[in-house]
Amino acid sequence: MAYNTAAAANKLVTLLSGLSGVGEAALGMPPNLAVRLGAYVTMGSQRPNRKVAGITQRETRLFVKFLYRLDKDERTAESTLMSVVDAFLVALQADLTLDGTVASLDVDTALADEPDYQAVAGKEFREYPILVTVTQYGTYEVNP
Repeated sequence: MAYNTAAAANKLVTLLSGLSGVGEAALGMPPNLAVRLGAYVTMGSQRPNRKVAGITQRETRLFVKFLYRLDKDERTAESTLMSVVDAFLVALQADLTLDGTVASLDVDTALADEPDYQAVAGKEFREYPILVTVTQYGTYEVNP
C-alpha cells in the first residue's frame, strides 16, 4: 500500500453518498447548497514518520462536514443529523480499511461538541464536523 490521500478521501465521499438522506456528497466544499442535507470531505494535516528501516507511516486527517439546511426547522435538523451520523459511523466501523485504501482509521467527533449554525449564501445551516484519521504506509530505499 502506498500513500494515496485522494483514494481514501474519495472512498469517504462514496460512503457518504450512499447514506440515506444525503442529497450530495463532494470532495471539496461546499456541496450543492440547494440540497437539504449535504456533506463534504477535505484534507487536513498529515503526520509522516519513519516506522522502521525502509517503511514509512503517515497519518492523514480527513475533515468530513455534514451541512443541514434549516429552513427554520431545527428539530428536524438535529434528528436527521443524529440518524445520518449514526449511519456514517456504523459504515466506517464496517470497513476500517476503506476498501483497502488505508491500513486503519480512527474517528474523532469532538469538534461537534458545541452545535454550530452558520449562514451560507443567505441560508442557515446546522453543521456537524467529524475528523477521520487514516493511516497509510509507504516504502523508501535504504542507503547503506
